[in-house]
Amino acid sequence: MSGLPPKFARDLGVEGDSLNAINAINAILRDLPAAPTFPVDAMPRPCRTLVKEATSAIGCPAEFVALPMIEVVGSAIGNSRVVRLKAGWEEGPTVYGAVIAEPGEKKTPALKVAQAPATKLQARLRDEYRKAVEEHKSDMREYEVEKRDASRAGEPAGPPPQEPTMERTVVEDTTVEALAVILESTPRGVAAMKDELSGWVRSMDQYKQGGRGADRQFWLSAWSNSYVAVDRKSRPEPIILQRPFVGVFGAIQPGVLHELGTDREDGLLDRFLFAYPEPVPSEWSDDEISDEARDGYARLYGKLRGLHMPADEYGDPEPTRVHFSPEAKELVKEAINELRQEMYSPGFPSRLKGPWSKLEAYLARLCLILAMCRVVDTGAAERVEETDVLAAVLLVDYFKKMARRVYVRIHGDDPDDRLTEDVAGFLRARGGSWDGQPSELHDELKSGAKPPTPDALSRKLKTLAQKHRAFAFETTNRWVKELGNQRRFVTLSLRNGVNGVNGVNGVNGGQEEEVDG
Repeated sequence: MSGLPPKFARDLGVEGDSLNAINAINAILRDLPAAPTFPVDAMPRPCRTLVKEATSAIGCPAEFVALPMIEVVGSAIGNSRVVRLKAGWEEGPTVYGAVIAEPGEKKTPALKVAQAPATKLQARLRDEYRKAVEEHKSDMREYEVEKRDASRAGEPAGPPPQEPTMERTVVEDTTVEALAVILESTPRGVAAMKDELSGWVRSMDQYKQGGRGADRQFWLSAWSNSYVAVDRKSRPEPIILQRPFVGVFGAIQPGVLHELGTDREDGLLDRFLFAYPEPVPSEWSDDEISDEARDGYARLYGKLRGLHMPADEYGDPEPTRVHFSPEAKELVKEAINELRQEMYSPGFPSRLKGPWSKLEAYLARLCLILAMCRVVDTGAAERVEETDVLAAVLLVDYFKKMARRVYVRIHGDDPDDRLTEDVAGFLRARGGSWDGQPSELHDELKSGAKPPTPDALSRKLKTLAQKHRAFAFETTNRWVKELGNQRRFVTLSLRNGVNGVNGVNGVNGGQEEEVDG
């Protein structure tokens, strides 16, 4: 095994090449949360068949095709639509996605399938641009003649013909300055496909003095389509982008995953939807992708790209607002509240609060993407319906589980957080409280972070209750008539928890004498 990444080693408190480091990382890999199954049936109808066929033909996990597909169709919608949750809260279909896998796990062929309609359209736009360039050359020759004639006549010449620009659908390795020029001429937006996300992160600000610049800030702002201004030496004025739209997709190896976060806690890592599945054994398969599956997906992309994109009086995008049906609105409110309840539940890892807060936005974005795919596929009215929200919830549930898996891979797992979460779930399943002897609690509580003995568990729970204040822990000595002596009992309860249980009264962590009968 090569040297452990420095930040990862620091988090573990070990040296990079030591035996302790190797043991520590192996322990984390053993404790990684299980990889969930990707919910293919939650994808838009024209995408499902292609995902299934490509997965079988290529020999890769379904998410290697599905995740970039979500980013690609989102970029096809681009700045043409936003979904309105309420006044002041709208979300576009921007997606930052990443697949995590070792070399040779078929990431590239899977990406080609998902990206194919965008690259094909890019080829057509390139040809149209080349023809426009030739026409512009001809127009310029005519203009020069007209300009000379006007000069001889003592009259002012008209404005020269405007130079053509090439509309883009996909960009690859490009600087922020070059991307700003592309977005200026493609206000709808583009999909940025990165071969290696670690290299993308390393390249940020590398051309700035001292390695400090605004590249990371650009990507942070672009995720929410927020205003950015990009200065270029070749232009006297900055490029002003009122609504920059750029989706991001790339791959990264597990061993360098920590580089995506770096030492900066600026939220860039939190903005990514991750797919980190178990490797799929690659064997020869006679399965192939049908033309019908490819064509169905390509038609969907073309219809989404063809959606009208309104503009304001300054020529900047003014997306059409898509609304929720009343039934869908209630479902999305419930799903958002559940996300927030999870964030503030006992033992919820603090490092996951960042991605969980972004999953609120992604829930709305996925609703928009799924709704618009359904709309262009069926000709229905432009509105988010219940089925769209339910499918988005399934996808968000998958990405929640993947976020846990990825963050444990980067930062390790805190056994105290895991135990607190497990205890909270244990209490919720029992109406909010539990009472019994320590040995009974040790037997009934199922948790991989549980101390090995009943006494050790009681001591740990007392400490956690004092730390989190989310649940109450109490011990008492009670006379047990059947046994003719006193036994120690433990009472656990959620504060302000299920069925009105608050668990506040009598909590002092000490001994309290009670007599039964």
